[in-house]
Amino acid sequence: MSAVSEQKKALRKQMARVLSDFAETNDCVSVSEAVRRLVLKSGLVEKADIVLGYLFHGNEADCTDVLYRALGMQKLTGLPRVVPGTSDMDFYLLDGMLNFGDQIGRGSYGISEPVPSLEKLELSDALSGKRVLMIVPGVAFTKDGKRLGHGKGFYDRYIARLRATGAEVTLAGFCFPCQVVSDVPTDENDVLMDMVFGA
Repeated sequence: MSAVSEQKKALRKQMARVLSDFAETNDCVSVSEAVRRLVLKSGLVEKADIVLGYLFHGNEADCTDVLYRALGMQKLTGLPRVVPGTSDMDFYLLDGMLNFGDQIGRGSYGISEPVPSLEKLELSDALSGKRVLMIVPGVAFTKDGKRLGHGKGFYDRYIARLRATGAEVTLAGFCFPCQVVSDVPTDENDVLMDMVFGA
């Protein structure tokens, strides 16, 4: 294992403790709401043609209201679904005419995912020039956009595929304030965020 991999592993262990302590001493619902307000005030949702978010799991900040806003503005709005048996994922588009909860099921790793009957966002040159806002979760971030994920590379690979279509991609890290740290070990495969929201 490389030195960077060892450093990442150590930081993940440290952040698990930090997040656990944070969840015990803070109202995570209220803190998530404060972070969502920062995103909504930024105007990024209004400028986007497509908004991609995630369904929070465990001690993650909840970005769901950003997705509701995007759906309300009739933006194409997507959530990730792991391709079974791989380290890849795709995004599936929510139907604004249907109940949000009816479009969610239990997926890989026991995490909630969009049901596979929804339309998949096809990564093709039809996305060229489209403005895509992706709300990205993570274990830790720095203010200048470094990100530590869970180590499987799902987001790094998907973002590379998405950018290859010619889409104009804006990456917004979304997290609790305790997850913004002074430094994150990175290597050539790690994608930088354009901005980080952590109230």
